[in-house]
Amino acid sequence: MASVVVRGTATTTVTPDHAQLSLEIAHRAGDPAGALDEVARRSGLLVDVLTRHQVAKADWSTDGVQVGEEYQWRDNQQVMTGYRAATVVTVTVRDAEAVGHLVRDGVADVGASVRNLTWHVDRGNPARATLLADAARDARRRATAYAEALGLRLGEVELISEAPIAAEPPSGMARMAMDAAPMGAPPVEVSGGQIELSADVHVRFSLLA
Repeated sequence: MASVVVRGTATTTVTPDHAQLSLEIAHRAGDPAGALDEVARRSGLLVDVLTRHQVAKADWSTDGVQVGEEYQWRDNQQVMTGYRAATVVTVTVRDAEAVGHLVRDGVADVGASVRNLTWHVDRGNPARATLLADAARDARRRATAYAEALGLRLGEVELISEAPIAAEPPSGMARMAMDAAPMGAPPVEVSGGQIELSADVHVRFSLLA
């Protein structure tokens, strides 16, 4: 039986649901214990800031602690100047309006630096389901156009896959793919702007005479 394989696509923009913010706390001292103690003290201050902004404990995590020697070039040679301790805390901020305040307090009250700020759309956002349906409808439109151009009729769906369908695909059904990519977040305004969501699905239809 003849068949046709098409790729359906759909794109939309939505307001992000939450942000992920990475804050680094670092300190240099003459000995490793002194550097680590100061990072520990300021980490406690950061916890106070997160609590003040009502960030749940499940929404932040410590990404590790590092302590190492610090060197500088002097007279064409590396000279040890002390020790540097650092830790990074990644925070999920579910209130977009609170991001700017959290950055300000983290920098001003704790002396932290912002390492990364990304915006995300929740998996349960209704826009995702709508986008998947739009991609599937796009696939059917494309397949129908091919069939009519060849004087055929479009038959049943044989396979749906997130990856390109090979000539002899395995049996079964696979989920459709959907990726989210930030369109841009101005660092000064601390705004999520709009997130571009795209759905991409490969569908094989049978063709009828």
